[in-house]
Amino acid sequence: MAHLVLAQEAWHRFKLKRVIFIPAAQNPLKDDPREHTTDDHRLQMLKLALMDDARFTIDGQELRQGGMSYTIDTLRRYREQHKPAELYLLAGADAVLSLPRWREIERYSELCTIVFCNRPGEGDIAGGLPEEMTKLGLRYEFMPIPSLDISSSAIRRRVRMGKPVRYLVPDNVAQYIHTHGVYA
Repeated sequence: MAHLVLAQEAWHRFKLKRVIFIPAAQNPLKDDPREHTTDDHRLQMLKLALMDDARFTIDGQELRQGGMSYTIDTLRRYREQHKPAELYLLAGADAVLSLPRWREIERYSELCTIVFCNRPGEGDIAGGLPEEMTKLGLRYEFMPIPSLDISSSAIRRRVRMGKPVRYLVPDNVAQYIHTHGVYA
């Protein structure tokens, strides 16, 4: 739900034509095998979550390509395909801490504006990036969003513990997780 709220707020604030969700094949900064499910399940849950909102679409290129997914490669592809468009990369405040480890982070300012939003418990970035991050030369915006203390890892943990996730994810996604035993 927090991802959908972030997408909606960005769509409204920046007057975006569309918001594209791009699931990573393998995130090089996350490697917890307990957190994984099949790409097919991930894609199907994303389709269910977005099915009632025409403003949001899915680009499954990284999943089809497989292997490590690097945001810089996707940004370059989008820049090539959509030259005149202004690109925005939406990210939670938790991403701020890992920015120095992102591949070719110094190139991001040439390709996009990064939009950060607060996440509960992740530190307040409303006043801007921490000093060490400003040295990266990024173009960025801070966008406050309604506070929802819901993380995807917490949802997966709840499923493994047999706890309900209804109202934490769209109802059709909760049903899919239950029916297909995803994350259990």
